[in-house]
Amino acid sequence: MAAGACIPITPAYAGFCSPADGGPRHEFEFFAGYSPASSTLIGTETDRRFVGAGFTYGYRCWIWRAASISYSPSAMPAAILLQPSETLYNFFPPYQRVSPPHAVYGFAIAPLGFAFEFLRSRRVHPFAETMEGLIASTEPIPENQPDASGLNFLFDLGAGVRWKASTRQAVSLGYRFLHISNAGTTSFNPGVDNNVFYVGYSFFR
Repeated sequence: MAAGACIPITPAYAGFCSPADGGPRHEFEFFAGYSPASSTLIGTETDRRFVGAGFTYGYRCWIWRAASISYSPSAMPAAILLQPSETLYNFFPPYQRVSPPHAVYGFAIAPLGFAFEFLRSRRVHPFAETMEGLIASTEPIPENQPDASGLNFLFDLGAGVRWKASTRQAVSLGYRFLHISNAGTTSFNPGVDNNVFYVGYSFFR
């Protein structure tokens, strides 16, 4: 029954994407990144660092001679926000306390993502990317305050360069502007922006 259900999907999927060009269409990337500081372009929090590691699956859907666009959902099993010392407030006594610097662990998933490659016939070429999703953390971020949330939205915009080590392997160096906030779902929503520099290893099939 499952095989039969896939039959009508295949022609529609093939018509939606570009015809195959003889190269690999599937990409599996493992990446790790670090942000040494937070900015205030959208969010208002400062002095927060970010560490992330995860993987991306990419399907090269739209292909031209010099460029391509891939659908690329991602997951970050390690999405860690490094918090500074701060004063925390409570609804009940004690009404405030000082929290020491600590790491807040989270898991992020970004089902909506796209990667754009340019001059892809060259061994070293540029790319741009974006992703949108959710991050669940062990405590509310970017501050553990009343009415803050441990479930937030995230999106990033990034760019970098890719070196094709072979037809089936590549190494990427990139930068991502990463924004995390609860999008106003609670009354406390300062948001945090991080400048993430990362390295990725990909293999294709």
